[in-house]
Amino acid sequence: MAGVTDIAAPFCWGILGVARINRSLVGPLRQGRHQLVAVASRSLDRARAYADAQGIPTAYGSYADLIADPAVDAVYIPLPNSMHVEWAVKAAAAGKHVLCEKPIALDATGIRQMQEAARTHGVVITEAFMYRHHPLVAKVTALAHDGTIGRLQGIRGTFSFPLDRPGDTRFDAGLGGGSLWDVGCYPVSFARTVAAARPLAVQGAAAWSEGDVDLSFFGQLHFPGNVFAQIHCSFESPFKTEVEVIGSEGRLLIRHPFKPEITETIEVQRGDEHTTVAVDGPPLYQGEVDDVAEAARTGRPPLVTLADSLDNTETLVALLEAARTGATVALPT
Repeated sequence: MAGVTDIAAPFCWGILGVARINRSLVGPLRQGRHQLVAVASRSLDRARAYADAQGIPTAYGSYADLIADPAVDAVYIPLPNSMHVEWAVKAAAAGKHVLCEKPIALDATGIRQMQEAARTHGVVITEAFMYRHHPLVAKVTALAHDGTIGRLQGIRGTFSFPLDRPGDTRFDAGLGGGSLWDVGCYPVSFARTVAAARPLAVQGAAAWSEGDVDLSFFGQLHFPGNVFAQIHCSFESPFKTEVEVIGSEGRLLIRHPFKPEITETIEVQRGDEHTTVAVDGPPLYQGEVDDVAEAARTGRPPLVTLADSLDNTETLVALLEAARTGATVALPT
């Protein structure tokens, strides 16, 4: 496994790009054993300005220069969706571990390229689904299957917000824009995790922009055992995040599923009985950063494996195909 193996040594990070999401990662990339040592932009002046503002020691005017820096153990990639595969593979070839923003790729071919790069160069590549690193997810999954709400029947998830910034890359189909790729990937990932299975088939419907990206998306996933999931995501609706897990004898309600607080709650309803389960976890985004370092140093797989990401990506691709064709789309076996 490439990179630092001394657990006591600093684990040094670089960031490819100066995206808005960096604001959430700069702190975690400096906590404990982590050090944020470099940032790159396609403009050296922009990289230097960002480095000065954030107190980052080194700035580069190209992504290639950063991944060539021997002081960097791992890179965080918040670039537009269409650039993820290219730079994850190049970083891996340079011996860097990779934490890549979701969606990590826009098709199965991209995921398989990353899998080959990770194997060949002995590095970790993982998708930045930060919510997965909170014990909330494991607890919801356990409650869904241990009889607390009877037999699992379905999952309902939504993630919506009004996107009102003209020119935003999420409106650009060529850059992998659209609400399903941007925020719909969360309820799809959550449903797959709770169902503990790969969907058999999906259906979808979308409201499309003039630029051919989905502004709103409604989807249904059919899992083995007649378990179903319904997902909604949108750039046109008021902000909302919620997951409901439905059983034959009760339900679970999670009001902050994708950005859980340090202490998060699960509302449990069974008949007339209503209880709340509290679950403690790490600060948001810290878990995914720590996971990369631990996986890199111990050789264990990251929590979000590329096999998991492949299933999620193939599900998203199938949903988009279903929305465009009006057909039920079976997932590849």
